[in-house]
Amino acid sequence: MRWYCAMLLSAGVTSLWAQGTVTLHGFWARPAGKAIPSAAYGVIHNRGTRADTLLEAASPQARRVELHETVRDTAGRMRMQKLERLVVPAGDSVVLRPGGLHLMLYELQQALRPGDTLQLRLRFAQAGWQQVQCPVGPPPRLRRQPPEMPHEHRH
Repeated sequence: MRWYCAMLLSAGVTSLWAQGTVTLHGFWARPAGKAIPSAAYGVIHNRGTRADTLLEAASPQARRVELHETVRDTAGRMRMQKLERLVVPAGDSVVLRPGGLHLMLYELQQALRPGDTLQLRLRFAQAGWQQVQCPVGPPPRLRRQPPEMPHEHRH
């Protein structure tokens, strides 16, 4: 019985520790009409000592949310490519931004207008579900980065 209790306590501590390792900063979403896809951007920071992986994203305001990367094809044209997952290295950040990695929002339940807020949930392999509120409109003006944010990680 003691072993079982110790195991449960240990699992709980590990779970709490893992959930506190991923933080989401500066998220925002593009305005879009109901019939037009939108996109969300921001910074994912992993303060942990192990890499974590973004597995999926969801929003009650969109039927489907996909992780995409903008790439140049062999003809030199820019196009979006769906990614199944995204590794966030330990002690590093991944930036989701226009023209790079981003979250696409399909089949919006209603138009996203400037001043609205998009509810977004991201599921990580270690940290589990993380929720962030994304203001809809132009990107936020960052006066300074949080001190714990290291350099940007590119894929």
